[in-house]
Amino acid sequence: MRKLVLGLLTALGVAYSGTDSYASTLADDIDVSAGVSVSNFTTDRGLATREDSFGYSLTLGAPLSDGHLSFGVDLNDVDGDFEQDFAVTYSREIDLLGQKVGAAISFAGTDSSFGDREEIAAGIKYSHSLVDVDAAVWHEIENDWFGVEIGLSRAIAVPVDDLTVTPFATINLADEYSAIEAGIKAGYKVSDQLSVSAKISYNNNDFDGSSFGVEDEWIAGAGLKFDF
Repeated sequence: MRKLVLGLLTALGVAYSGTDSYASTLADDIDVSAGVSVSNFTTDRGLATREDSFGYSLTLGAPLSDGHLSFGVDLNDVDGDFEQDFAVTYSREIDLLGQKVGAAISFAGTDSSFGDREEIAAGIKYSHSLVDVDAAVWHEIENDWFGVEIGLSRAIAVPVDDLTVTPFATINLADEYSAIEAGIKAGYKVSDQLSVSAKISYNNNDFDGSSFGVEDEWIAGAGLKFDF
């Protein structure tokens, strides 16, 4: 697993380095979004992150080269204590095996009572007429874990304007564990700036005897986002 992840991270890095990023700079127009969310349980890469949390998020983004650079931070209220998450992500469209795919590289960190984590990751997204496929390779720095995440999803038609309903399934295969999440998520665009979302999913991993363990957990959450 370690050699596979390192090889894929290197390959995606080469794909990015072949662009004219050196000749480009951040544009003046920065996009800003803020949100709130609530969840009975949260996971990341299939690992337990926190229980019964209320979150506040802020994301800043701007065009860079032929892609988009973003920085996001979350403050999560867990029984009166605040835990922080952050992520820096660069995304763009690339050619992969003759296909146009969305690609992203990121550095992220999680401050949690379940255990602090930091990771670097590279991923791609391919949309087919039947299914959307997300795949990522990641390295968790704090514990020196390597893993692969694969997600399948597809929005289904509903008779309500501006409403999307999407069944999904995600698996993580890592050095120390494997994990699965399957469920359904929905989003509704109230206006050009305001949107609401909800998700319910089944989660399980085989990380027994650890605070990261998740056993037959049903997760429900909802959120609200405002784009400035």
